[in-house]
Amino acid sequence: MFDLFDFDLPGAVTEQLEKRLQAMPANPLTEQALQDLVRFQTQHNLRQGVYQILLDAEIVYVGKATDVRERLNQHYWKLRGRRKIKMEGVTFRCLVLHGNWSTSAHEDLLVAHYKAKGQSKWNGSGFGPKDVGKGRDETEPNWFDREYPINTEFGCGGIPDNTTVGELLKSLKGQLPFTFRYEVPVADGAKPLNLKAVPRNARALVAKAVSALGTEWQATIFVSHMILYKERRAYKHGEPLLSA
Repeated sequence: MFDLFDFDLPGAVTEQLEKRLQAMPANPLTEQALQDLVRFQTQHNLRQGVYQILLDAEIVYVGKATDVRERLNQHYWKLRGRRKIKMEGVTFRCLVLHGNWSTSAHEDLLVAHYKAKGQSKWNGSGFGPKDVGKGRDETEPNWFDREYPINTEFGCGGIPDNTTVGELLKSLKGQLPFTFRYEVPVADGAKPLNLKAVPRNARALVAKAVSALGTEWQATIFVSHMILYKERRAYKHGEPLLSA
């Protein structure tokens, strides 16, 4: 006699992951927590994992990553620069996966599991993807970016009163927790800037750079990012910052 044996291993693993995650306390998503996670990964020589992100105790996103600390750090960086999100209300749970189970933990099944419960509303909303370049400037903003637009008043530190356009833009790109794209030739980047009376926030500083570059230049604010190019054009979903 013979018969067929089948077992839904990915489904069973998904249910066990959900149970383990739910049994864990949710910790604030902070730099210290991510450093602790690095130490845990190093101790066990494992990087891959699954995780939940919660906003005000509600599970809003679930995912799986090859390096779970690196992915959570990307989320942390992004969320810091969004309006309507207070970081003290952002928490997470994380399970680092042993190699025996990493291939059986399917992200799509995990997302579907939570979606069926009416949770993880940020999955599929545009929260996860990174900036995809200039093509994004003409596209309809996704739900996440519309709901939680970038904070253009985000504070920037370490910027001296006297600097150059190039140095300012380099500093902003390194500090801002959202995409800031620009193309400025070396000669234009060398133009001097006096920032003595300029508030140290993204909007004010970028506007000052545009004024120094001249009337042929334009910065544009989108709900997801900022750009600065030598152009004069209207973007359907963008707010222009022009030379004063």
